[in-house]
This record gives sequence, structure tokens and C-alpha cells, in this order.
Amino acid sequence: MHPSNDEVAAMDATGLHRDKNYKYIKKMETTFRKLVMMLLGAIVLSSCSEDDIQLEGPNTSCEIIEVTGTISEPTVWKEGFVYVINGSNVRVTSTLTIEPGVIIKMKDARIEVVNGKIIAEGTAQKRIVFTSLADDRYCGDSNGDAAASTPEKGDWEQVYLSTSAGSVFRYVDIFYAGQSSGGNTKAFSIQGQSAASFTFDYCRIAHTLYLPGSSSYAFYGTSAMKDASVSRFTNNAFYDNGRPIYFDAFYQLDPSNLFHNPEKPAMINSHNGIYLNLNTGGSGLSVNWNNTEVPYVSEYVSVMQVHPTATIHIKPNVIVKFAHPGGGIQSYKGNVHVDPTAILTSYKDDERGGDTNGDGSTTVPATGDWKGFRYTDGGTIAYWITGTNILYAGNE
Repeated sequence: MHPSNDEVAAMDATGLHRDKNYKYIKKMETTFRKLVMMLLGAIVLSSCSEDDIQLEGPNTSCEIIEVTGTISEPTVWKEGFVYVINGSNVRVTSTLTIEPGVIIKMKDARIEVVNGKIIAEGTAQKRIVFTSLADDRYCGDSNGDAAASTPEKGDWEQVYLSTSAGSVFRYVDIFYAGQSSGGNTKAFSIQGQSAASFTFDYCRIAHTLYLPGSSSYAFYGTSAMKDASVSRFTNNAFYDNGRPIYFDAFYQLDPSNLFHNPEKPAMINSHNGIYLNLNTGGSGLSVNWNNTEVPYVSEYVSVMQVHPTATIHIKPNVIVKFAHPGGGIQSYKGNVHVDPTAILTSYKDDERGGDTNGDGSTTVPATGDWKGFRYTDGGTIAYWITGTNILYAGNE
């Protein structure tokens, strides 16, 4: 028996019979599949959604503006758009103003500020977000793949300030950066003394890729970041990174900065410390090392020679860790003041200041892990200082 013409018309492409409700059923199936994909995406992102501050309002799609090349004239990025930088670096040589609530999504690229500046001033209610192109939490599914991709550490490179002065980042989030560039991974970095003139306030850097053995820091201030009146760095938070921050040993870090997620304090950084550039004498400078949330860390390979006109005050309950067998610090006629409750110890010392080197129990501290604390009068008197608060030094 052969099917009638009406029945043939009711067959789908596979030859299977379908009834008059076929179109309605297919529409329901399509809708159901979309709902499943959305649910899967929500499940995948739920854990990280809880980790980070979310913008007010629904997570809806924004109109996409693709950005390439050089921003060579004053430019404003407007709220309600998502600015996508995908596959090629963008250079800023003029003033780029970013309005509160703007989302910037990036993939395999970085922003370079050269002889220009960025003015990114968000608010507590409308934060500005730099994140991965795969991050559907902000402005929806900008890469159009539903739940097929999720944001990962190192999806994009960094924001890089060079020969730039006067940039402002306030209420700004920088997520999923740190893609390797020449073996180095960073979310935000400055190079050159002029670039050290910036404001960084109420910002968050999180989920930055860390590569062991590389110059890998979420915020890389270098030796240029040494004057707190020039490099204004306050009320910021670091979490789920490797090494959070690196700057000159004479930079006075404001105590308002945090090294954990304010919403989930147990979320910290794998190598949680304040990393110092000790390859400097600090002529005429004075600094207080007074942060007690995390240790100060020196990875310098030699003993730091503090300039005779400089002063370092290591304050109560502060922990300083040294990572290299040749590392240490030298006091000239007492210009390095160590409070009796402060501790100088090995980078491997997890008992004091936590697992700062991020290897669990793989390594344990031992005598000779660092050189020690040395006193000199610049003449014939020189000796290694010992005490119950100076641990695992080699003193040779």
C-alpha cells in the first residue's frame, strides 16, 4: 500500500511520518534545546559567578563593537556596548575614556598605552570590566557559541602602560588575563618612569594565569613603582592569581589593599605575597613594611645593599620571606629596623605566613635557604645578626 499524496507531504526529510503537529513539536524541541544549553552555561558559570562582583541588571546581550588598530584621537567607549578585541593588539596613543558599566572582552590580544592614557572611572554600582571573550556573565554570549566555551585564565594578555602618564582605573575588574608574552604572564603592567603616574582604586584583579619560573605577576609595577604619591594604589583586591603584585622595595603599599576575595575570604592567591624588587639602594627614601595579611617576598639573588641615606622599617608582626640562597638584606649603621615581633624567614616556611611558594608540602624550610640579615658600619665592623625571629638563614 502506497502513502497518499497528503501523507507524502507529511513525511520529513528522513522519510519518517509526521503529523499535523510536527511544526509545533519541532519548535518545542528547538526551544527545549536552547533552554538546556542556557542551563548548562549557567551551571558552568555559577561557581565563578559567585566569586566575582556582578553588574546590576540582567545579563543580557549588548551590541558588539569590534576594536582594532590604534586609538589615535580622543575616544569614548559608551555604556550599553561590549567592546571586543580579538586576535590583534590595540594601541592607545591618545585619551581613551571608558564610561561606567562598559564591558571590554578580549581574546589573544592586549591593550598597549603608549604616549596616551586610559580614563576608566566606574562606580560601585557600575563597574568597568575587562574580561575574556568567552565570559558570558557580562553582556551575554558575545562570541555566539552558547555554552561551548567558558572563560579560562590566560584567554587574553594584559593592559600595558608604557611612556604613559595620568591613567585612571577606578572600580575596574580585570579577569582571565595573563596570556604568555615572551614567557611572561601579567594582567596589568607598567614600564618606564612616566607610566608610574597612575591611579588604581577599588579595582579587582582575578583569575590571572600563572606560569612557574616566569616573570609572572598579576600586577607588575617594576622598579618604576616606588612613590605612593605618584603611583596611587588603594582599595584593590587580588584573588585566584599566582603572585599578586611586584614593585620597588621602597614603595609604601597602602593597607587598604586586599589579597583575598572580599566576598569569599578563603579565595586567595596561590603564591600569596607582596613581591619586592630589592635590586635598588633607595637613596634618600624611607619605607614601612607594615602589611600583615601576607608576607613580603624577596626573590633577589643577592643581599640587598640598603643605601646609607635610606631607611626600612619592618613593622610588628610582619613576615619577610627570602627565596634565594644568596638573598638577604644588609643594614648600614642600623638603617634597617626590624621589630622584635617581625619574622625574617625562608620562602619555604609554610608555618609562618602560609604556603607562599605555592607547592603544598613538597618543600620544607632548612638552614641556608637564604643568606641572612647583615649589619655593617661601612668600615671594619660587619656581622650577621641572629635572633629567634631570624629563621633558616645560612650566615656564610
